Amino acid sequence: MKGSIKMEDYDGYLERFTKEHRTKILPLRWIANLCEIPAHYHLERFLRCDDLNIRGFVYRYHAYMSNLWYKPYMRWGTVYKLDLDDPKIMNKAWDKE
Repeated sequence: MKGSIKMEDYDGYLERFTKEHRTKILPLRWIANLCEIPAHYHLERFLRCDDLNIRGFVYRYHAYMSNLWYKPYMRWGTVYKLDLDDPKIMNKAWDKE
């Protein structure tokens, strides 16, 4: 563990997320989780083009490729969800402000 991360600053935010496996077929889940890597890359490039107001072919290409790569990940991959309806989570979020 790095020295810059202090455990006393840890407020338990990782425990708020629940892990959901979308399929029980392990190799399919591995492949779907690997599809998230190029999807994230294209999403990052898409958002960068959006910030720079580049709305041409490259913008649409990265948007399409991100959407295409995220489909298997969202269908069969491992997704982490945050339950916003849980009153304990919302109270902690409002108490910090």
